[in-house]
Amino acid sequence: MPADPLVISSACTACGACLLTCPEHALRPAPGRPRVLAEACTSCGECVEICPADAIDLRAG
Repeated sequence: MPADPLVISSACTACGACLLTCPEHALRPAPGRPRVLAEACTSCGECVEICPADAIDLRAG
């Protein structure tokens, strides 16, 4: 399984903005904070830009 291309920190408020924004539907609801589907994520950064809590970062790759 590939490593998660995103890091979602504990600052996440589970607001769901990233879930609605992801063009690849690579984020899924999960207890506490969204789960990343690494095989679907293209590291486009749209979720990073939309996150009101600034809780998502792209991993350096």
